Amino acid sequence: MKMVKLPRLLLAGLLLVLLLPGCQTRPPARDNRAGEPQAAAAEYRRLIEFMDTSPQDGSLVFLGVAGIRFRRQESINLALQDAARRLAIFRNVEGEFYTQVTRGGRLLDYRAETTTALRYSTAHIMGYIDAFEFDEQYDVLESENALFVRVRYAGSLGLNYRPSFPRPGGRPSWIESPPESIGGYLVGVGYAGRRHAHRDTVTASFDNAIFNIILTLSAVAWEERFAYRGQGFLDFAFTVQESISAHAALNAFYVLETWTDPADRSVWTLAVAKGTAL
Repeated sequence: MKMVKLPRLLLAGLLLVLLLPGCQTRPPARDNRAGEPQAAAAEYRRLIEFMDTSPQDGSLVFLGVAGIRFRRQESINLALQDAARRLAIFRNVEGEFYTQVTRGGRLLDYRAETTTALRYSTAHIMGYIDAFEFDEQYDVLESENALFVRVRYAGSLGLNYRPSFPRPGGRPSWIESPPESIGGYLVGVGYAGRRHAHRDTVTASFDNAIFNIILTLSAVAWEERFAYRGQGFLDFAFTVQESISAHAALNAFYVLETWTDPADRSVWTLAVAKGTAL
């Protein structure tokens, strides 16, 4: 059995390929009416600026997302609960990742299985909501059949970070060239292809940023080969198992930027954290 530590770029690729390719269908085509490009650009800028969660003057900013309900207040309450979940994860989260690929000698003899788990305390969720600074008039946005809330919570990371704010048609630079660290924090980039609901795409991208950091901290890969030989000359088969496992605890997991690709509605998340391999 051969065991190796994986380099950072390979980990990022494995996370995208094995864990979360998602469903990357394109949005319905729209009529090219006069004024529509300007309106789309304005809506894009509004979404990008709303998603800015960089720390602000002694406050941490958390997003929450929920699906659209019949009663708007119900959607807001669910989104606030999601923001509280993110604060709970910020305080401490433990995650495990395991994937195994089995390949045989035949063309279709292939199987891949991935399991993941996140553990964090939900004991103080309602108390977190009460501690949020939140203005329903300015801190609510509806987009892609999802409702977002933006809340502030007293705290600091000691980071001076300026968001990238890409132009329509462009990508944030951290997608192609993610930094290894920001202000002494580990960096994770999460990706999720378009789900049926935009809420689910955003949530999956957030969770995948957690696993990206966990993989960077503690991923170990190994390979095992099994050979079988029978009585006949051609009675031979082999199986190769390739596995990756990671287990780590993070604190101060914090999202700096969330970017939705306007072309296919996939979502990318840039986050930082401190952590320990377990």
